Amino acid sequence: MTAEEPAGTAGPEFAGPAAGMPATPGRASGMPGGAASLPGQPPAAATGVSATGVAPGGRTALEAEPRPAGVWILSAAAVRRGDRLAAEAGLGGPVLMETAGRTAATLLWKVAGPFSPREPVVVLAGGGNNGGDGMVLARWVARWAGPAAVKVFLLAEPARLRGEAAVQWSLLARSGVPAIALAGEPAPGARQEARQNPGAEGGVVPAADAFFYHLEAAVARARVVVDALLGVGVRGALRPLAARALQVVGAAGVPVFALDLPSGLDADTGEAAPVVPRATWTVTFAAAKWGLLLGQGPERAGQVFVADIGWPQETGTGAGGTGSETEAGAPGGGSEGFPSARVLEAASVAALLPHRPWDAHKGWAGHVVVAGGRPGQVGAAVLAGTAALQAGAGTVTLAVPAPVRAEAAVHRPEIMTWALPATTGGEWDAAAATALAQREGERRGRVVRVIGPGLGQSPGAAACLAGWLGLDGPPATRGPEDPGPGAGSPAGVPAFPPTVLDADGLNLAARLGIDRLRERPGSFPLVLTPHPGEAARLLGWTTAQVQARRPLAALELARRSGAVAVLKGAGTLVAGPAGDLYACTRGHPGMASAGMGDALAGIVGAMLAQGLEPLAAALAAVFLHALAGELAAPAAGVPVQATEVIARLPAALQRVRRGLPRSAEALGVPGVAWLRPPLAG
Repeated sequence: MTAEEPAGTAGPEFAGPAAGMPATPGRASGMPGGAASLPGQPPAAATGVSATGVAPGGRTALEAEPRPAGVWILSAAAVRRGDRLAAEAGLGGPVLMETAGRTAATLLWKVAGPFSPREPVVVLAGGGNNGGDGMVLARWVARWAGPAAVKVFLLAEPARLRGEAAVQWSLLARSGVPAIALAGEPAPGARQEARQNPGAEGGVVPAADAFFYHLEAAVARARVVVDALLGVGVRGALRPLAARALQVVGAAGVPVFALDLPSGLDADTGEAAPVVPRATWTVTFAAAKWGLLLGQGPERAGQVFVADIGWPQETGTGAGGTGSETEAGAPGGGSEGFPSARVLEAASVAALLPHRPWDAHKGWAGHVVVAGGRPGQVGAAVLAGTAALQAGAGTVTLAVPAPVRAEAAVHRPEIMTWALPATTGGEWDAAAATALAQREGERRGRVVRVIGPGLGQSPGAAACLAGWLGLDGPPATRGPEDPGPGAGSPAGVPAFPPTVLDADGLNLAARLGIDRLRERPGSFPLVLTPHPGEAARLLGWTTAQVQARRPLAALELARRSGAVAVLKGAGTLVAGPAGDLYACTRGHPGMASAGMGDALAGIVGAMLAQGLEPLAAALAAVFLHALAGELAAPAAGVPVQATEVIARLPAALQRVRRGLPRSAEALGVPGVAWLRPPLAG
């Protein structure tokens, strides 16, 4: 307690959970869906045989207990459906608003408090539900620090308030919190009069000018400004008064605490008006919104928290549905069809990682074969192979054109090399397709292919890719009984082992046609790892269309290919062919450098080699890759190099196994989770 706190107001840390906020032990903070089964985890009666068709050789199936999935990510339309479902379950607007406002007040106190009349909280409230949340917050701050420690500016006429906002304005008036409301429209040329006589009433001084005069003065001395102006329902151009208010806040340079999302930020696309100030913190309610992850959202929202406001556990699923219910096909149109997704969290990844028994051997951990490395691009294959090794693969081999074998062999003594047929210029020869399958057939145990890093796009490389995918004949002519080059071996290596397609492997697949990937023999496990440009080529979209509709693009890649799709970028998305969608919110901006995709492809290969199913392998790899980037950042600065990220993969694995903070428990706020946790380094 500070000297300026009134007696008996010990602060929110002693207040306990907000009214209406469940405090059930073990419930995932901010996770309406509760504990969900994890992709790749077999049921209790599973035999331990993975989707690769190869028994794990005595290892147990994934032994970790199921963990709660991450917070929901919903569209604005889904949030409205969620509110309606919550109301049908008996949680009406008053309960949700009170819970949201009090939770936000508690979090605000933790990140920016304590507050006093000398350093007050200024709440800029609108006339809708977002403004009502802000008024609830103001009442609780006043309860803890005294009415003089907070001031509310309502950018609406009180007589026009409706619903919960009107109720909260009435409660605020009885609480003793100082408040100024807009009472009329501004008149041109009267600003100087307002400065000379800001308290005047009637027709002499327009109310709007007086309002903004007082707002500027209050913001200038505020400790923090709470942005409760506009919510998820506002889209398009800002109205003049709202734009003017946001300009005042932005010009002051005061920390901003946004409720639900920064005012003027599109809840779905992340598009922002120029006047939208950058928030220092944002607390979003019930579920994250896509606009906080896309477009300008990450820059404008600052540190984002997701607050559980008491939605029933099934509400998130009912509101958002699954990606399989979304019409994703066309690149045009708006974002109303954005699917729901889950944030990928460390606890979920820890549950996916295979348990390595005490008697494990290199065969248990599988064999990753990287096919790539044409002349001038050997480094890409080396990066993928090294990442696979660091991520736990038992054996790694670089399968390269014969002329570059010596160059590939000098980088890591632990990595083997195979010299495959090449043209006189050192490019891939079509005969390499059969040669690789024959070499794999000589091996025992689980083999995984990573195709593409440094592969090139020569005719020979194209022929090899078609053969490795079982698509070298006319469409729909080859089935699992007609395996093509390399018919496997008695040792159990299938003709078409689990495969990761990256880089030029994806570019060549785009020439074949993404829909043909569904014709691969036996639907063998396949993971695609495109960046936005490669995704655009696969889908026949533009890169701009992919970036504007990333959730739909990821699902469309998975749907049309029948494979797991990893859409790389800031906020990598992982989609499964059944409509599963996950977002990774970890990583470091310094990771935008050459070789990162090669490293990720190798990590996916290592996870597959250790027996994970394709979706689980992709999720684990994406998270570990991002976390390793965070760990590399303090040591390497910006930018971070791929080799530095690869070197920190063992540390990332250790961090995940030991457990990373999942929610904002360190702040002592029940039911609040990080959307983008602080950097791990």
